[in-house]
Amino acid sequence: MRTMARRTRWGVSRRGAIRVMLGASAAALVRPAGATTPPSGAVEGSVEVRVDDRPRREHSGVVVYLEDVPGPPPIPPSSPHTILQRNKAFVPKVSAVVKGSTIAFPNDDKIFHNVFSMSRALKFDLGLYRSGSTKSVVASRVGIVDVYCNIHPEMAAKVLVLANQFFAVTDEAGRFKIEGVPPGTYTIVAWVAKGEPWRGEVTIAAGEATRLSITAREGRGGDSHLRKDGTPYGRYK
Repeated sequence: MRTMARRTRWGVSRRGAIRVMLGASAAALVRPAGATTPPSGAVEGSVEVRVDDRPRREHSGVVVYLEDVPGPPPIPPSSPHTILQRNKAFVPKVSAVVKGSTIAFPNDDKIFHNVFSMSRALKFDLGLYRSGSTKSVVASRVGIVDVYCNIHPEMAAKVLVLANQFFAVTDEAGRFKIEGVPPGTYTIVAWVAKGEPWRGEVTIAAGEATRLSITAREGRGGDSHLRKDGTPYGRYK
């Protein structure tokens, strides 16, 4: 067992904020095809999200990712990443994609929607479209994309566009797993939609799984925003 320090964005360390355990009994990962290709490793574990120093009821929607992993640029998936519009909500509300991915927005409601974003990483306006229709965009830049509906102010989602494929999104229990990682030491980030990202350091060994226990903190407050033309929301007729 190894104990690692939590590294804040100011570079200050605190002991005991993260526990890292090399799973000695973890099954070895399968060696990729090709004799010259070294075996990869994995990082897995859990994230506890706390609000006002109390655990959140569930711990889903935290994006855990690795920075500066060596290798060629990732090939975006051939299938689009889907964010559904259902019951006047985006599903999922928080997600992550690799740069270059297509994001599809199917309208599964019986009413019209107008999906848009004014984010620096991706600015788009899909216009008004009916139930059963789907419109898509390509995530061409790394960064945070805030997604809204121009008709319904309660509809909000966040998409984190990343430079590589070494990421995972936590489930309700806060669990995550990132596989196929080249051996090495990397910065690992736990990104919460409302809060400061947690940053630390992790060492990945060939054929082994490194286990982390992370505590992330989420702030309070809603998602206040304007319509695509910069005006407040009014009653839609």
